[in-house]
Amino acid sequence: MVLQTERLILRPWEETDAEECYQYAKDPRVGPIAGWPVHTDVEDSRRVIREVLTAPETYAIVLKETGLPVGSIGLHHNDLAEKDDEAELGYWLGVPYWGRGIVPEAARALLRRAFEDLGLARVWCGYYEGNEKSKRVQEKLGFLYQWTNNNVPVPQLGETRRGHVSLLTKERWDAITRADITYLAGNRKFNYRVCGILLSEGRILAMRDERSPYYYLPGGRVKMGEAAEDAILREMKEELDVTPRVVRPLWLCQNFFTEDVDKLRYHEICLYYLLDAAETGPEKRGERFTLREGAHTHDFVWLPFERLKDESFYPLFLKDEIFRLPETFTIKTEREPL
Repeated sequence: MVLQTERLILRPWEETDAEECYQYAKDPRVGPIAGWPVHTDVEDSRRVIREVLTAPETYAIVLKETGLPVGSIGLHHNDLAEKDDEAELGYWLGVPYWGRGIVPEAARALLRRAFEDLGLARVWCGYYEGNEKSKRVQEKLGFLYQWTNNNVPVPQLGETRRGHVSLLTKERWDAITRADITYLAGNRKFNYRVCGILLSEGRILAMRDERSPYYYLPGGRVKMGEAAEDAILREMKEELDVTPRVVRPLWLCQNFFTEDVDKLRYHEICLYYLLDAAETGPEKRGERFTLREGAHTHDFVWLPFERLKDESFYPLFLKDEIFRLPETFTIKTEREPL
């Protein structure tokens, strides 16, 4: 199994990763705080990979930009997670990559697998007293504190420590990940959205469904606790079944408009991302194609830039600005008259 996020690939460890593993696991700031000793040499790391890190659902955290592992993450069954529908989340990361949000990004992907693919009901996670970085990771992911044990055995180091335990349930995961950032106040509605701009030979990919009389861009609402970059990749996977590369953000648009379908007055904040899906090739599906997402049917069409001005297409500003995409991130405000 291989999992991917915007910046990372999570894949099984291989013995050929031993040198990279040793590079980070020899640092005394990495292993001992998590309860295991520093690696003594490359062969020691190779042994750990062979005997420990090749366990099921254990993954090397690999940076896409280098193709090299910088840490490890996994789901394990042990004394804390004894039942078949439980697991414990464990992770470590090389010191040069601390503070970059890498472990939360990797953990969200693995937790999604835990709850949605493996059907787990509970994921436990613990940290030893003083490991504030691990505590913050768990808080970011939505884990809730359960208890503290003052005499936790640390067998690999031959000592006992004070340990803290937290828990994330499937119900809480669903509430965190599936709650769109939107709310209704009378006849007014707020949305936080992301949209993807996919281009091919002077055309832009637009879509509409059975509810919509106009074309719009692929995308959707950001979920609570979700980074915008993760949201656009998730939406592209859900709507188009592609995993594009995020080239750069283009605009943040504050948009005030009345929606044609529900007639509500919207206050919407949308981040527009330029995407590259050349490797997964939605353009190979033809000038027009249809895909289903749940109960909805999406009709996609590659619209030439010149046609946008004559089409019922949103956002309106893109009809002109598609010809001159900004080189730097730009903030815009669009107001449709009441």
